[in-house]
Amino acid sequence: MSEVYSSTGDGSAVALTQAWAERVTGNREQAERLREERGDGDHYRPLASMFRADPHRTDDQVLDALLEIARPSDTWIDVGAGAGRFSLPLALHVESVVAVEPSVAMREEFANLQIEHGITNIDLRADRWPSDDPAITDVGDVALISHVAYDIEPIGPFLDTLERSARRECVAILFDDSPSALFWQVWPAIHGEDQVRLPGGSEFVSLLDARGADLDVQEIGRGTDRQRFRFDSLEAAMDWARRRLWLAEDSVKLPALRDAVAALLIRQDDAWTLPERPRQLLIRWRTP
Repeated sequence: MSEVYSSTGDGSAVALTQAWAERVTGNREQAERLREERGDGDHYRPLASMFRADPHRTDDQVLDALLEIARPSDTWIDVGAGAGRFSLPLALHVESVVAVEPSVAMREEFANLQIEHGITNIDLRADRWPSDDPAITDVGDVALISHVAYDIEPIGPFLDTLERSARRECVAILFDDSPSALFWQVWPAIHGEDQVRLPGGSEFVSLLDARGADLDVQEIGRGTDRQRFRFDSLEAAMDWARRRLWLAEDSVKLPALRDAVAALLIRQDDAWTLPERPRQLLIRWRTP
């Protein structure tokens, strides 16, 4: 295991799995109780276009790391593929990709990019994970998740299926702290209670370790991932914070949110940035 995280030796896989589920349940119940807007069931509908990325880009440290793992004869399974941020460029370097994405809005963006760039060796599926379709679970050399798992309540079955689906190894790109907790400091001022924070990459590594995985963990994209938590304006930060706190666009709490966000953020190089920014981890593992 790398030096980013090391096993503490405490906590059984059963206990850590239960603790994970309890945090996800608590977060979901809190969000359902406090949310001011009810969506159409597809959380990513207003955000999907933000996840588009050029499949031919050469300035992405995370993609470069994944391409170092990939082999020309590989089939990769990308669980929670989004708009194809990694599926599409991977498909240019491997035999095939199975992309699993339940969001209709994300699949629409994915399909548009696939057509624009003429990438045909991808099987885009609407399934949810864990899947019981052998056409998905029996074909992979590598199983990938990128910023997926934070809010997965049945994390045990999720990982069981992921590991069975990968002949060679599994790979995860996760922040050590869940992105949903970016503005956890302002929750008490807005909602009168602390946020129930989702588990993140650090808990994910501890769980894998308790499950007996052979792990390799490294921090990746040290410069680029932290740029994601810089905002060009206070208004841009406000929009992110509003969504994280489940407030409506016309919420009466917006003035208080603006004050709290302005007090939290740090002005740096003509941008606004959070005082605490999560680290992005590349996690590779094999199971016995």
